[in-house]
Amino acid sequence: MTTPAGARRTLQTLATVRTTIRRRRLLARGDGVAVAVSGGPDSMVLLHLLRRLAGEWRLRLHAVHVDHGLHARSAAHAAFVRATARAWGVPCTVHRVAVAALARRRRLSMEEAARIARYDVLARAARRLGARRVAVAHTADDQVETVLLWLLRGANPDGLAGMPVSRPLNGAMVIRPLLDIWRREVLAYAAAERVPFRIDPTNRGRGPLRNRIRGDLLPRLEGYNPGVRAVLRRLADAAADDAAYLEARAAAARRRVVRAVPGGLAIDAARFRRLPPSLQRRVAYRAAAEAGGNIRAVGFVHIERLRAMAAGRDGDQADLPGLRARRTAKDLVLTRVDRRSQRIL
Repeated sequence: MTTPAGARRTLQTLATVRTTIRRRRLLARGDGVAVAVSGGPDSMVLLHLLRRLAGEWRLRLHAVHVDHGLHARSAAHAAFVRATARAWGVPCTVHRVAVAALARRRRLSMEEAARIARYDVLARAARRLGARRVAVAHTADDQVETVLLWLLRGANPDGLAGMPVSRPLNGAMVIRPLLDIWRREVLAYAAAERVPFRIDPTNRGRGPLRNRIRGDLLPRLEGYNPGVRAVLRRLADAAADDAAYLEARAAAARRRVVRAVPGGLAIDAARFRRLPPSLQRRVAYRAAAEAGGNIRAVGFVHIERLRAMAAGRDGDQADLPGLRARRTAKDLVLTRVDRRSQRIL
């Protein structure tokens, strides 16, 4: 039986999620929502909370489970998700994907291949279901880990903003209703409401960098400042606000200095050099993304190389993740490159 204190905590968690949805305009009445449900505590609590809010927004929920096939109990986890969703009256679809084969074929880490496969499945499921929203269960702790992950990888300043609370996904919109909820609140909610869940053993291994951040780095940082998680979360919020303002300025600048050319994009070097450094970096980063670069691998050092080339001489050339940059007399030209063959496409 839920204690009075536990009931108060669960109501507070529900109120926080409701506020996030309203303030960030994550849902509209009558929305179809494909809910990504791995079977872990975060996603099971997300599905439980959205069920409680479904009547308020007249939501049409559909659970989507992606079986990555990366551990011996993956099929059992898929069966658990399907059975729990059925017991809760939520339709459920299970998709099995060959993540290991994808990682080998595209020379990706297993973690990155799983992420790509998962979002591809979610996008296709949303289209098939006619769902405008894809709900994923990232929490405030995931946000903190993401900020540190991007920082360690040498990301551009937008990396400090972490994950956006919503973003486009092939015609739908990914939403993160739990981004203002800490993992401890998720676990307290699951205990109080008796929400069942399963633990994915791949989340415990020390191989993926995110796991090491979670298990090693963050506990060490808390030794210096017990409130470091809250500090990093506030940093992400402030960085996101700054990024939104600068991005609007950069979008206007991009229209003046970037144009399409056969096979890629050209940046007018003279006009580019007249932009403030912060806008130069944003224009270069967005141009690299639009030209087809591997934007998750493009870091600060690559953007600085592009800035240096814009100020350099005709004939300069550099390779970036998925791109080749070439300086001509007037332009900095970005061309997509096949990462396996290094052939210009």
